[in-house]
Amino acid sequence: MEQPEGFEIYDQKSHVCRLKKALYGLKQAPRAWYERIDSYLMKLGFTRSEADRNLYFKVEDDKPLILVLYVDDLFLTGADPLIHKCKRELASEFEMKDQGLEVWQKPREIFLSQGKYVVKILERFGMMDCKPVTTSRILTFRSYMVVMSD
Repeated sequence: MEQPEGFEIYDQKSHVCRLKKALYGLKQAPRAWYERIDSYLMKLGFTRSEADRNLYFKVEDDKPLILVLYVDDLFLTGADPLIHKCKRELASEFEMKDQGLEVWQKPREIFLSQGKYVVKILERFGMMDCKPVTTSRILTFRSYMVVMSD
């Protein structure tokens, strides 16, 4: 370790700065992030799965809420009121972007959609009147993907 440029103290060359939090991109950052989100989820009443340390669940009013962590993204599924409550609680602690992945299913089919996200992008770039093109598959769902950053 060396003293950062512009912060050198020449008579104390052995002294260095101590980081008070992990910085994005450092080797320790993923572990620090996981410890922070894990302790917050536990505080919210989630239980961590023994089979997968990135899977959390809780039951409120006989309704399940499931949360899965993937690096710095998380996926929520459950009853809409529980999802909205959880998103509010997480947003009060972390900076978040809701990517709006919707998930629902029919017999023998699962649908995924980011329709709301697509509309938001089209509006942002003034392309709501552009000519639509059909695709061979249409996927939709009723869960949410939330991108979180520390």
